[in-house]
Amino acid sequence: MEDKYQIHKFSKKLLQKPVFSHLEKYLKKDFSNPKLAPISINVDLITACNYQCPHCIDKDVINTGRMLDFIYVKDLIKKWSENGLKSVILIGGGEPTIYPHFEEVVKFLKDLNLQIGIVSNGTGNKKIENIAGLLTEKDWARFSIDAGSNETFQKFHAPRVPFALEDILESSQRIHETNPKLQLGYSFLIVGSDKNAGGVKLSNNIKEIESAVRQAKKHGFTYFSAKPFINPEGTRATEMSVQDLQEIREEIKKARELEDDNFKVIESVNLLCFYDEELKRAMQNQPKICHAQFFRLVVMPAGVYQCSLWRGFDNARIIDANKPVTDEYFQELHENRIKVLESFNAREICKNVSCLYAPLNYWVEGLRPEGADPISDFNDYFL
Repeated sequence: MEDKYQIHKFSKKLLQKPVFSHLEKYLKKDFSNPKLAPISINVDLITACNYQCPHCIDKDVINTGRMLDFIYVKDLIKKWSENGLKSVILIGGGEPTIYPHFEEVVKFLKDLNLQIGIVSNGTGNKKIENIAGLLTEKDWARFSIDAGSNETFQKFHAPRVPFALEDILESSQRIHETNPKLQLGYSFLIVGSDKNAGGVKLSNNIKEIESAVRQAKKHGFTYFSAKPFINPEGTRATEMSVQDLQEIREEIKKARELEDDNFKVIESVNLLCFYDEELKRAMQNQPKICHAQFFRLVVMPAGVYQCSLWRGFDNARIIDANKPVTDEYFQELHENRIKVLESFNAREICKNVSCLYAPLNYWVEGLRPEGADPISDFNDYFL
């Protein structure tokens, strides 16, 4: 089921020879090395944003005026890179390009030969353009745009300083021209009818999907990614009316006519769940232990967390950040990492979430230590 749509292939990623030993150690419960790294991490460099999006899923953790200490970032990631870390996604909890050392961080990560993903709102594209030449065809940048017109763009994001959709599009095209090999994504959060967040009624943007796809292709993006609105409050459930879903499918169908060898339209798995009941059941059916959290973590100013969806929540928190990265720090991180792994009840906590990692978790659950074999490396370590 996990590879049905051939989008993520998480199980195959864990079977690649350069990371296979991580899987073996986990299956054997060999936790003897306290510095054993996750394979992939999300890094929230700063909890500040120059947008005021009412639908923001991280609204409770942004704009606290906190950032990761640059020395902490370098010390932690360098040691982890020596112990199996393969990819870093600079993302969320704020706008990463606001971080004063953003370009230095990217250069540092590439010096360590790590794969890099960047999730940005696009307002700091000049900084991304400056480092675009360092990135390879396996790296990527994705911009949260969510609109096909400037009017909707302004309603969705309410920039704190004047910024127009065209500014994002033109700067993205310059990035593409600087490095045509870089994967460039136009992210579109679909908000249907009768959606509210924080007491604010959100604009329906379904009818802008086709125009947004045209803008994406015109300005050098390599893919357009559509995903459904996630309620930032309560259980973080994803819901869609029958009418909205029908309109979305019609818009996506028209958008696919623009696809070619250099441009793709991608529907997120939690959107595909609305089309496929079997997939939805699989994505909302978790075992008690989320095994994926052993292979991927989130590092943010408030601490190290086991999941990007639950960043900022006490039951997902492992350890403080911005501390000296000593042997004692790694020992505490390691011990708490195992405690959270065992105590976080994914079956109950995530029962309303269409989770990308649910099929992976059951795949791991069914493996025996001697039952997995490595496969050839296809050089994709993002989890």
